[in-house]
Amino acid sequence: MEELRNLNDLDRGIHKQWIWGTKDNYFRSCDYLQKINYNIQDLNAEIKNLSTPSMKDVIFVIALIDWICEAVKSIQEILRQDVLSGFIHNDDEEVKKAEKYFKAIRSFVVAHPLNTSRHKDYGLDGDLICVDVRSKISPIISTYSSNADWFFLGINGFQENAKNVSADFVLCGYSQKTDKMQYSKFIGANFSDLYYVANLQVEKLYALDKYLGKLRKKDIG
Repeated sequence: MEELRNLNDLDRGIHKQWIWGTKDNYFRSCDYLQKINYNIQDLNAEIKNLSTPSMKDVIFVIALIDWICEAVKSIQEILRQDVLSGFIHNDDEEVKKAEKYFKAIRSFVVAHPLNTSRHKDYGLDGDLICVDVRSKISPIISTYSSNADWFFLGINGFQENAKNVSADFVLCGYSQKTDKMQYSKFIGANFSDLYYVANLQVEKLYALDKYLGKLRKKDIG
């Protein structure tokens, strides 16, 4: 897994003061950019721990990416809307897909582990609950658990019967529909998908910077 690109190569587009409308918005944008850069640094530093991650590592990575997504969204919200109106991001559909996946896994692990019900495309319709996060499952459990008890949650959706699908960490939970929460369920996930979400956000920010760099105040009004 490669390190994320930091914001040091942003050009002068996003740093123009007039595009923010007010000085307060400009200074807020500087704070958001600093926050994103710090989060990128933390995510890159965290990579060395991800071969044997703890629950804290998983939650920390999700929190950092959540902050990046929120900051990128906030930057677009405080820009002058007449300035932003012409911005077209070529990878916007991929960004939306990644955001949808991220909201699902964030809800399941951090925000609503016992009641994640708004992400049906990712197998999370309120049935499954999350009770633990593990880097590895014991060989005994792996051997004697059924393939039907294993799932995989990734960018492309929710996969059933996924016992043999490679995963960096496992979300342990229960299902009311399947067996009235009698037996554990295991949902695998990969850090590469999470970091992919962050990478798309960073690249979107660079695309926005390039667009803003071409704008002239006299052309906007």
